[in-house]
Amino acid sequence: METSIDRRRFVQVATGSSVIALAGCLGGNGDGQEENGDDDHDDDHDHSDDHGHGDDDTDDSSSEGSEGFVYAFAPNTIAIIDPEDGEVVDEITAGLSDEGWGDPRITADYSEIYVIRESPSQVLVIDTESREIVDEVDVGPGPTHMYHPNDDEMWAHSDDEGTFYVIDTDSHEVTEIVESGLENEGHGKLLYHEDFGSTGYATNVNDPGVPVIDLESYERSDFIEFDDVDDQGTHYKAYSPETGLAYFEFGDETVVVDPENEEIVDRLDFAGGMYLSPDEQVMGVLDGDSIRFLDATSEDSDELGVVDVGEGPDALRYHEGDDALFAITAHTMTDEASIIDVDELEVVETVDIGDIVRPDGAPFLHRSGVAGGGYFISPADADGTVAIVDMGAQELVDNVDVEEGVDTVQYVGDSGVGYSSRLR
Repeated sequence: METSIDRRRFVQVATGSSVIALAGCLGGNGDGQEENGDDDHDDDHDHSDDHGHGDDDTDDSSSEGSEGFVYAFAPNTIAIIDPEDGEVVDEITAGLSDEGWGDPRITADYSEIYVIRESPSQVLVIDTESREIVDEVDVGPGPTHMYHPNDDEMWAHSDDEGTFYVIDTDSHEVTEIVESGLENEGHGKLLYHEDFGSTGYATNVNDPGVPVIDLESYERSDFIEFDDVDDQGTHYKAYSPETGLAYFEFGDETVVVDPENEEIVDRLDFAGGMYLSPDEQVMGVLDGDSIRFLDATSEDSDELGVVDVGEGPDALRYHEGDDALFAITAHTMTDEASIIDVDELEVVETVDIGDIVRPDGAPFLHRSGVAGGGYFISPADADGTVAIVDMGAQELVDNVDVEEGVDTVQYVGDSGVGYSSRLR
């Protein structure tokens, strides 16, 4: 079977005469977590009558909301999974055909999921109580990532324009378009935390630094330059509330910034996806086939240790055990995930979570995953399944059949997948 390379698996962004291939763009993620990962066209029509559940694989729970469930996005269906029972309890299929998905993002009250529909460059709004698509919002071309800096707005990034489309969460309309990238193009992300007030910090693979975004006036208010170069940009980002320091991937290094003074305070000689633990004490950084764990309470970004996990780690998530902190990372080059004892800095278990598509010639691969309800959930698009790993028991408890191509998941509830360990 021939499978196309989607934007989440293989993102190519032109930067002058060069092409940069980006890996690990989930966010959510997305940061989120990522990454998970890792946001002028308004749509004021009510589409609640145009979309609905499929008639297959449904039961009487379809009117009971979605708390504790997982939404799994596949080309022709959005499957709603009960991870405790390891089964699909409902599906949304009407109006969906051969879809490609970008970031999903859930509102702070868990009442709606916003998810990027890559073609035709839209954001779909899903009501988690009724389990229905209730709106379609047109955004700029090449959307990949989306962010929720405040309760009233979702910010969807258009990579082809280097802009954020701001969606009002009440009206489901685009109310502002924010020019972020210096060159009006480029794959970008947004870093926000309540410590920043009305300011956010963007990244863009075309820009040698960080655009500063005024979230109230909806404009780029400043730019923190990292270097005077044309062929290097910024990508991953994170923030440690304990130290007040922000971290930005810049080429093969991580630039540490004091946001309050907008000053560079350090440069670390490694770079990759960054994931803060739920207690905000530890930050894991994907570095090749290893994961570096940093002390997120240290102003010097002291390194706690390095764990070699091998085979393309991605989608790092955490679980707080009774007496230890554990992390789990899904691998892109095998069908496994590794569970790490962060305190002992060692892999304590590997579990089979299914296989993903690996297109020939793709220099980077991405595998999504989320945490929630004590589970780690990761899709396997080659197998058409979603793996449910019990983090307490450190074992795979279910591989739920969905559909070949399923590659994106969103947990309804507290998942701790934000790039600063919180929802945002």
